[in-house]
Amino acid sequence: MAHALDGLLDQVRLLWHVMGRAAESLHRDEPVTLGGRAVLEFLVRNGPAVVPDIARGRHVTRQHIQALVNALRELRLVSLDDNPAHRRSALVRLTPEGRKAIDRMTRRERRLLDGLALKARPDDLRRAAATLSAVREALGGRP
Repeated sequence: MAHALDGLLDQVRLLWHVMGRAAESLHRDEPVTLGGRAVLEFLVRNGPAVVPDIARGRHVTRQHIQALVNALRELRLVSLDDNPAHRRSALVRLTPEGRKAIDRMTRRERRLLDGLALKARPDDLRRAAATLSAVREALGGRP
């Protein structure tokens, strides 16, 4: 089992690096880093959230997310709004400019992915995603 898992994890690492290079090339004209893009995507999927919730959802530290949010705020892609549930923890919210930025990035990515000559069926991709999710959870990641 460990050898098969080694192979899978090696492919994940290789894919991660290829994806990073592709995204940097694809979005070279955007002022948003890959980490910032992940925060924007989180907000699209989940709505306004506090920094600790974003950090938990992305499986990274609160400090890392705070730095990304600060940079996105300087770019006017997110705002920090009053949080009625907690006075000291502001809600991070997409601005209209932030929505436009993530929409542009998503459209570019969709065009790239739609044009891939991928030799896998949708069921294969769903199984691969389920397998990676199971490995992540076994390593202590949240579902």
